[in-house]
Amino acid sequence: VLRDAIGRDWQCGTLQVDMNLPERFDISYVDENGDRDKRPVMLHRAVLGSLERFIGILIEQYAGAFPAWLAPEHCVVMNITDKQSEFCSHVVEVLTEKGFRVSSDLRNEKVGFKIREHTIQKVPYMLVIGDKEVLSESVSVRKLGGEDLGVMRIGDFCDHLGHDIALFGRRS
Repeated sequence: VLRDAIGRDWQCGTLQVDMNLPERFDISYVDENGDRDKRPVMLHRAVLGSLERFIGILIEQYAGAFPAWLAPEHCVVMNITDKQSEFCSHVVEVLTEKGFRVSSDLRNEKVGFKIREHTIQKVPYMLVIGDKEVLSESVSVRKLGGEDLGVMRIGDFCDHLGHDIALFGRRS
């Protein structure tokens, strides 16, 4: 039984005895005495119950704001103007090579609009790149929830994100 974010109990795991399907499929086995017409008992086991129910409970538990290790996308890289597009693509490439799930938002929109959109999509980290970040080969890091982590070099952000994701492994 799992308890969701609002206190409801959900039965997910089950183990069921099935006497019907072996008969419907005309399944039999040979016992130790050589009798060929023995009917088996079938067991159906589901550790998490239906996958849909489990995923629904998981989404509800986190209110869609998954921790970095579970989020479909770890971070999004966004530019302030078109001048930073090339560096944004480089950052995406570096993060992807490190195994992170990352995308870019290079649309010609105001950065506040982009941040708001990706906040609604609940992306754990938003990386903003302007002229200063290009010159220093760094990224301005904003965490979901509005926490500003400041400017970091790309390698330092990779270490930070890797540590954030690895925290899950230490808890289990």
